[in-house]
Amino acid sequence: MTIYDIAREAGVSIATVSRVLNGGKVGEATRAKVQDVLDRSDYQPSRVAQGLATRQSKCVAVMTVDIRDVHHAAIAYEIERTMAAAGYSTILCNLGGTPARAGDYLRTLNAQQIIGVFFVGSVFVTPQCREYIAKYVPDIPILFANAVLPLPNAYGVLSDEEDGTYHAVKRLAQAGRCNIAFVNDDETESEQHKLNGYRRAIQECGLPERCYRAERSIEGGQFATTRILRQDPRTDAIVFTEDTTAVGGLHTLLITGKRIPEDVAVIGCNNSVYCTICYPQLSSIDNSLHETGRTAAQQMIRLLNHEPDVEKTVCLPCRLVLRDTTPPMV
Repeated sequence: MTIYDIAREAGVSIATVSRVLNGGKVGEATRAKVQDVLDRSDYQPSRVAQGLATRQSKCVAVMTVDIRDVHHAAIAYEIERTMAAAGYSTILCNLGGTPARAGDYLRTLNAQQIIGVFFVGSVFVTPQCREYIAKYVPDIPILFANAVLPLPNAYGVLSDEEDGTYHAVKRLAQAGRCNIAFVNDDETESEQHKLNGYRRAIQECGLPERCYRAERSIEGGQFATTRILRQDPRTDAIVFTEDTTAVGGLHTLLITGKRIPEDVAVIGCNNSVYCTICYPQLSSIDNSLHETGRTAAQQMIRLLNHEPDVEKTVCLPCRLVLRDTTPPMV
């Protein structure tokens, strides 16, 4: 049924039906009569039309560099589910590998009356992105998942990856591992936090610092692990900042005859599906991907509802999930 059919069956004007749909002032008896027709016909108003009428949509956007990344996909999934449950639609903006396109997307979203934007990943914490937000969307809530950006309308939800990495390395050291290598894949804020945690633990334990870079891929993990073993065959543990890269490392260790974890222990990060579909199953730092997405969406909903005292930054704890690639650890 159309709004015209609803008005005719309820015996009221189209304007009255519109006021009922949009929460306008209508007498209780009239409202009940219109609502009864709406319920019986299972009428679903057009959100586009409502947005044009009220000058505000019920639509938010999720900005991600690459939705194929399991990390970003998990967060985006939880954001969409939580926002949908609260009555909001979500537009996914996949930037195709570079955050530089964020400006073009934000310009377009502003014209579409988007009421909130999520940025997934610390790759967006750049002066350029800050400039885009200030220019195109300065008056709507901005939620960063796994990052923080100092802007009046920007809020952040992140996991304490520095602490998570710190405790993972400390537990390896307590289990007797004394040649612990560290492999990260980028220079983002998130990767820096993990590196800081590794360095703090290594220094406290009086162990040698051994840091390597690798592309975030199976092949990147294979290449980095080959290099690590060549440079120091005594390596007895490797901490990777991504599960994907860690799986590549496992492949190299196995084909070179290393026993896991007897000879070399391995820890990844994200606690993704890769941990349980590889062999041996991968121990990993759980950085609360799903909880990050849900919490970011809940923060956004509070902001859109104009609730007071919404926290600018929420920090979630990490935990180490032990599987087959680590020795018994206390």
